[in-house]
This record gives sequence, structure tokens and C-alpha cells, in this order.
Amino acid sequence: MIADLLGVPPEDRQTFVNNIHHHAGGGVGGTGKEALAHNPLEFLYGAFADYVRDRRREPREDVLTGLATATFPDGTVPDVEDVARVACNVFSAGQETTVRLLGAALQIIGERADIQQQLRRDRSLIPNFIEEALRIESPVKGDFRLSRVPTTVGEVDLPAGTTVMVLQAAANRDPRRFVEPATFDPARKNARQHLSFGRGIHSCPGASLARAETRVAIERLLDRTADITISERVRGPANDLRYQYVPTYILRGLTELHLDFTPA
Repeated sequence: MIADLLGVPPEDRQTFVNNIHHHAGGGVGGTGKEALAHNPLEFLYGAFADYVRDRRREPREDVLTGLATATFPDGTVPDVEDVARVACNVFSAGQETTVRLLGAALQIIGERADIQQQLRRDRSLIPNFIEEALRIESPVKGDFRLSRVPTTVGEVDLPAGTTVMVLQAAANRDPRRFVEPATFDPARKNARQHLSFGRGIHSCPGASLARAETRVAIERLLDRTADITISERVRGPANDLRYQYVPTYILRGLTELHLDFTPA
């Protein structure tokens, strides 16, 4: 979806997949040796720089053209590299996080037959189910901020200029905000108060798109199946399911999810 909106050519998309997920467990923010040796962001910066140059030569009807032809208030043109970084961030944010969210939602649906049946009976429950999935399995563990002035957070003194990693995922399980925060409750009334999409001026501009993509995907899968379960032949018995998560300090998500579908 985000590739279509930006205008990434279909013939280039497999190359994107190969370079972003260079090795199993790789990806943005990876901590493994292979991930550290291969930075997918460098590939994306280079690819989008080429696209920006192309759109400036031959504008098209896509978001990349809008970014490439935008100017500053004084009429000057941003450097290609700066525009490429903006495009890269839009692509990365809209790709990785939505994939992780959909994976987490389907994992819950596959594990919890009771919740799955609720969603099948009443599709109006899906939006709040997605909010609770965002709360308890936030696709983004945290983000970085810079302390501009001396301050104190949680009884910790932070001098000006301190780089801080803010863990939205931890805030999403704050018992002062959420009753029984470790429990997945698809009917939780304040589920949408999570911080998975940020807050205020730092709110994710693609939040509505991510919610819509996930909702439509779940609805279509429920329409086409009678049952969705976690594959026991791959993941083990239901009482001892085993999963592997991407080794990254930024994102939270499964490296793979094996599901069994019973056709409708």
C-alpha cells in the first residue's frame, strides 16, 4: 500500500524486500551481526534519491513527485538527499510498523479462539480489537528524544543535551492508566489511549492508514475462512507455542508467523 502511494515501481519491490530483510532477523534497528553489517536505511536512501531525481526530471501523479517538487517558503529547492530521507522515513514507517501490527493481530486471533469468534459474530468489534493489539503489542518499542533543558523524569535527573529513549510500549502497560495492563481485553474502553502512534505534535501521520489496512485485512481473512489457527506442526502444541521476534531495539514483531486456514 505505502509503495503504491509513494510510487515505487512494481519491478523494484522485490529488490526492496531483499535489501530491507537482508538476513533472517534483519531489518531497521537490527542488532545481529548481519543486520549491523548491512544497513537497510542506506539502501533506501540511495533508492529514493534516484526516485527524487527522476521525479524532478519527469513529474508523475504520485506522492514522490509531490515531495520532489516541493519548495521552501522562500522558493528554494531542498537537497535531493534531504527529500530522499523524508521519503525513506515515510516508506519505512508505513511498511515495517503495519506489517508488525498485522502479524500481532493475527497471532492473537490464531491463539484466542474466543476472541476470534467474537470478531466473526460482530465485525464492529474489530476497530477496538486493533487498538488493544496496538496497546499490548506495540509495533514500536520506543523512540529517541533530546532533552533541550535540564529536567527530571521519574526521579531521574536529565541534563540538557541528554539523549533519552522513550518506551511507548512500557507506557502502554502502565497500571495507573490501564486496569490489568498485561491482560488482552478486546472490549477495553480506553484501549485507544495507548501511545503506539505517539501523541500531540509527534503523532504518527500514517495512523489512520495503518488502522484501515489492518482492519480491511482482518475483515477479508474472516470473510474467506471458517477458522484461523496457529500452525502446531511449526510452532508446537497450543500450550507450548514458540515464537521468534526480530532482534531489534526499535521494533517489536515476529520474524515469521505460520497460520492454518480453514476455508469458509
